[in-house]
Amino acid sequence: MPHDEHDGQAAVPALSPDALFHTGLVVDDLDLAMKTFGALAGYHFTTVMELEVTARLADGRLQHASQRFALTVEEPRLELVEAIPGTVWVSDGSNGAHHLGYWADSDRIGAMSAELVAQGFAVEASNDHEADGILMWVYHRGLGGLRIELLNKLMKPSMDAWIAGADPAEVAQEAPGS
Repeated sequence: MPHDEHDGQAAVPALSPDALFHTGLVVDDLDLAMKTFGALAGYHFTTVMELEVTARLADGRLQHASQRFALTVEEPRLELVEAIPGTVWVSDGSNGAHHLGYWADSDRIGAMSAELVAQGFAVEASNDHEADGILMWVYHRGLGGLRIELLNKLMKPSMDAWIAGADPAEVAQEAPGS
């Protein structure tokens, strides 16, 4: 557990992994996003919540808006919030989740990537020029800038070792395509 440098006592983190409720994503079209995530990843959603909300801004002003959002039934939970221009609920490239990472079987990653493209998620970047042409990861971008990363399961043992505490430099050397 981390220690507070000032008094030598163990610092209690403000957040904990087991308290994570959802990853919130601002999307341009809530209905399309729900349909897309349902088709791509098998998510099921709550009914759409529609609320009149009032937010207090940092400068003290109140901002009123009509909000629409939904949550996935499955965990880890996603919250999709429809963009509201001129409010905090916008996706301007400086906020929100950078990407969602999904494991993909080595023999399926190409087909999965093609399906993402067919669903409107263009390839943004990949490493298909490395690892002797084996696709180890690929970023797709769609739904107003949301990224989906496919990770080849060939990397899973090295990632699991890293998560378990192995030295990142050693993990990188042992990873496929290194």
